[in-house]
Formats: sequence, structure tokens, C-alpha cells
Amino acid sequence: MRSRKRLNIVIIILISLGLLVGMVVTFTPGLGVTGGDRSGAPVLLINGAPINELQVLRARQNPLFTRVTEGEVANDLQLLLLDQLIDSEVIRQAAARTPVSGAEVRQAVNDFRAANNVAGPANDQRYLALLRNAGLTDADFRRLTEQQLREQKFIDSVIGQVSVTDEEVRLFFEVNAAAYRTEERIIARQITVADAALATELYARALAGEEFAALARQYSTQRADRDGALGAAEGMTTPVPVSRAALPSAVADAAFGLGGAGLTPPINAAGLYYLIQVEELVPASPQSFAEVEAQVRQDALAVKQSGEVQRLLRTLRDGAQIVVAPESPFRFDNPVVVTVGDAQITAAELVRATYGDPQIQQFLNPETASLVTLFFKPNRLAELIELELAYQGARALGQPFIGTREQLAWSALAYVSREATATPEELEAFYQANQSRFMVPARAVVSSYSFGSADAAKEFRSALLAAPELGAESLAQLAEAHGAAVEAFGVVAPGQLPTELDSAVFRTNAFEALPGLPGRSVSDVLVVPEAAPAEAEAVEAQEEAEVITPDTVNRYLVLVAVRAPERVRSLDEVRAQVEAAVLASSRLQLQRLWLDSLREQIPVVELSQPTDAVGFEAPEPESEAPDAAEPDDEGAEPEPTP
Repeated sequence: MRSRKRLNIVIIILISLGLLVGMVVTFTPGLGVTGGDRSGAPVLLINGAPINELQVLRARQNPLFTRVTEGEVANDLQLLLLDQLIDSEVIRQAAARTPVSGAEVRQAVNDFRAANNVAGPANDQRYLALLRNAGLTDADFRRLTEQQLREQKFIDSVIGQVSVTDEEVRLFFEVNAAAYRTEERIIARQITVADAALATELYARALAGEEFAALARQYSTQRADRDGALGAAEGMTTPVPVSRAALPSAVADAAFGLGGAGLTPPINAAGLYYLIQVEELVPASPQSFAEVEAQVRQDALAVKQSGEVQRLLRTLRDGAQIVVAPESPFRFDNPVVVTVGDAQITAAELVRATYGDPQIQQFLNPETASLVTLFFKPNRLAELIELELAYQGARALGQPFIGTREQLAWSALAYVSREATATPEELEAFYQANQSRFMVPARAVVSSYSFGSADAAKEFRSALLAAPELGAESLAQLAEAHGAAVEAFGVVAPGQLPTELDSAVFRTNAFEALPGLPGRSVSDVLVVPEAAPAEAEAVEAQEEAEVITPDTVNRYLVLVAVRAPERVRSLDEVRAQVEAAVLASSRLQLQRLWLDSLREQIPVVELSQPTDAVGFEAPEPESEAPDAAEPDDEGAEPEPTP
């Protein structure tokens, strides 16, 4: 079983209730609606009611369904689209008798207009244009809105009686305890300045060992009165733990990305340059059931309700009569691809699991289609098989798991691995085997001083070493006096400098400390060949002009740098990360053992599938209502906003 990310309760709540009902809406751009005018030739008949070509065309406005139009992936996308429309249709039919008032529709339309900045009679034409871009008239949209309200009210009536027991809530907390942890936080100070060069200089000074709090007090445009201490109240200078929300996102990513104590290079955010000195990373910690009981109960109820919605939809689908309409340009082949005991996994379930992945949707195109069929689909199928095994195994555990089939499976997996442990020996072994994970990369702030002769470079280097004190201004004056060409490289990491300089800074110790610049050092004189300037005139050969390739000349460089070498964080610094990784591995092993035991009891049979491929091109409907494609503003005036 591949390891999965920790359960995200927010995501579970989002997929509960309405989202499971509106699976077609999930794949529809713009207004989030499908259907509308039910004209056009039928494609499928669901319990005798048609899904027509116009509905298919509107659903295909989502770019996902047109990114690949040939081969296996095109067939998959056709199956996915039709499967989504079938789900929508069976819900529509089930909700048909649910009453919705005109006032409810008007309010929903007004809410939509307000949310899209087209509220009020003055914006009627903008509202109509918005609908027209989705191929709708005002009448279409009101019918669709009424239908959406009807379906939501129907679902609300189904889940309205759902409740959770204390036993279900406690078990839900036990198997999802990772979702109820405090946020990871840092204890840190910051410096903010508006000038990039100053930010680099302050970074170099901090890297060289100057007190960060003193630099913050002198230079920072924010929190200078608190020595840059994050989270400190007015009048205080001691930092307190803060979460990511205390910093701009890019700055938070860098600060938390340190993985512990350390200093970030300057980061530009909203016109300011941030330096963050992290003193300590405070890892996320478990919360007790008593601390989060109210939230757990709310989450458990939402998950149980989503399970009821899923069961309702499966019941409606299983009982529906699905017929491909005569002369339909589409086909709805939904064969069983795998049997797991008495359960069946269909092609539609596989394509939902595959193409419902946002990452696959983002990179899907004709060039990557083969990756989907050769790699991603087989992986998704393996996951579906193991989820089905876990779902069936959950029943034998005798625990009150709740939620969708997938949630029941994940809950069972969490339950059987709840006693995973991490011994000190295992922590040490993992740490020793994975030290690259805990590496703090080398950093340097580098300036180059270039000369035309070795003697000039040596004289400048000697002058630097002899100077009792050097500031930025005196260093610049000294370079000018010796005729140096100066290049400031700023903050660099290995591989970012020219090869000769990179090797000197990060792969040698040919540097000597500068007494006048504490924390900084000067390199030996480096000899770097450079191309000589081309001659103004070509050299004449005996019979024809010939351009001679310029020779190289040597430049002599002296580097002044603050260097922070690469280092490995100690086990004590990263103990929380190591323990989490070891526990995850231990849980995975326990889950693997349980799944393997289920495979011995439950037969899994993968069925071969036809490999023929057809294109997916929906024809224009033969008789499309004029308003559906290009609505007439004069005949579709929106109802006045109350």
C-alpha cells in the first residue's frame, strides 16, 4: 500500500454533502452548471429520460474533456463525462418531487449576481453577457438554479436524520488523531528593509556572527522596538512561537523550510526584504480529545453524512436503467475491470480515480497521455483494489467506522496500525541512513575584486589583511585605490558562481580571516583566464583577409566572503521529524501485513479489457434551440433585482 498524506478534515467536509451530489458541477467551468435546454438528439436514456447532445457539449466546455481526443485516454474522458452526467441525472430524477419556491430561486440568482459583481438592474447586461459566455440565457440559468436547489434540498432531507454516537466520535478521533494536532510553529526574529543591497549586507553581517537582535533594533522597518521578536507584545523583546500566518507565505515557506534553527537569505515579499533568524522549530503536537471534542463531533457528523450521500447515489445508480440511445455518436462501455471477492470495480470507477486527480488534470495532454495509461492508471487501479480489500476487511474488525467506502477503508487501515512504535534504536538507524534529509546547505555572500596583474592583486590582499578595521565605505575606497574592478555576487549557494569561483568558495579552504571584518575572509589570489579583446583590424594573410582568434589573458581575482559551510543537523534538532518518519514506516508495515492477510482470504481477479481506441468528437446537435448557443438579450431580460 502506498503511503498517503495525513487526513485533511477540511477536505473531507468539502467532499461531503453537496459536492458528492454535484460531481458534474465539479468538472464544469464558469457558472458551475450543466444541462439546461434538454433539446438535441438523445445520447443516453436514464430510466427513459434522455441525456442529449447539448448537455454533453456544455459539459465538454471544461478543457479537461478536450485535452486528448484520440486513443485510450480519449475513451476514458468520454466515459468519465458520461458517467458524471448519469450521476447528475439520477439525482435529478430522485429529487424531482422536492418543492422549490420562486422566492428561493430569485434569492439564489441574486446571490449569484452579487458574488459575481453583476447585482442590480444597472448590471443586467453584464449579467446576461456572463451567462452568454456559458451558453445560457436568464431562463436557462433560473431553471438550472431551481434544479440545483431542488437537489440540495433533497440531499438535505436524506442526511437530516443522520446523527453520530459517542462511540463513533471517539473512534473517529482515534483513527484521525493526526488531523487534530497543533500547528507547527517557530520561535524567531525578523528584519525587514526596503533596500535589496542593505538586506544582503545585513544577511552577511548576521551570517558572520553579529547579534541579530541588535541588527533588527538598528535597521528593521518593522518590530525594531522589539528587537525583531516575532509574536512579542509591545514593550517585549522575547519572541514567542508563531505559526505560518504570522509571515507572508514566501517568507514562511523559507523560515519553516529551514527545518530548525537557522537564518534565511533575504526574501522579497510585497516590496520588503525579510531576513528571518529561526531560534527553534516547535513541532506540531497532539491535542487531547477533550480539547477538540466539539470539532471532532462536527467533522464526524459531516463524514457520516457524506457516507449516506454516497450510499444513496450508489443505490440510485445500481437501480437505474442506462441505455445508449439509437444513432448515438457515443458509447457507454463500463466493464468490470477487477473483482475483489464479490465486489466489482468498474472502468468508470477507475477513470474517476485517475482523472479526478488535480495533478493529472494539470499536465494531461497528447504528449503525456501514454504516461497516464502506462503508469498512473495502473497505480490507481492498485490503490482501488487495496481500498476495496480494506473496506471489506473493516467489517471484520467490529468497529463503528463511519463515512464513505474510501473513508471506511482508510479508517480501518489507521486502526490496524494504531500501535506502531518507534524505538530509540530505530530513530538512530533512520537518522544515520537519511542524513541528506537533514542537511543545511552551504551559503556564502561573495564579492570579487579583479586586477590585471598578480602584483596588484597581492598588494590589495595584503592591504585587506593589514587593515585594523574595515567598513563598507572604507573597503570601497581601498578597492578604488588599488584599481580593482568590483563585482558583488550577493548571497550564493553551490553551483551559482562561475566554476573557478564556485570551487574556491565551496570546495577549498584557501581563505584567511580578515581582522578588520570579523566573520569575513579573503581568498588567495585566483588566476582566471579571460578572452582578450578582439583587435580592431583583421590581420592580413598573404592572399586573403583572415581573422585571428583572440588570445586569452589572465585576470587576478581576490574574493571577500562570508562563508557558512554545509552541515548536518543533529538528531536532537530533528528528532520530531525522524520519529514521524519512523512511525509512518512502521504504520505502513502493519497496514501491509493486514492487507496481505486479506488478499489470502479474498480473491482478486483482474479482467482483461479491449484495447480498441476511438476518437471523442461530439457532433453539433441537429436541432439546437437558438437561445442555447447565442441568447437574445431582448428575449431574455433578467428578472429585476428586488
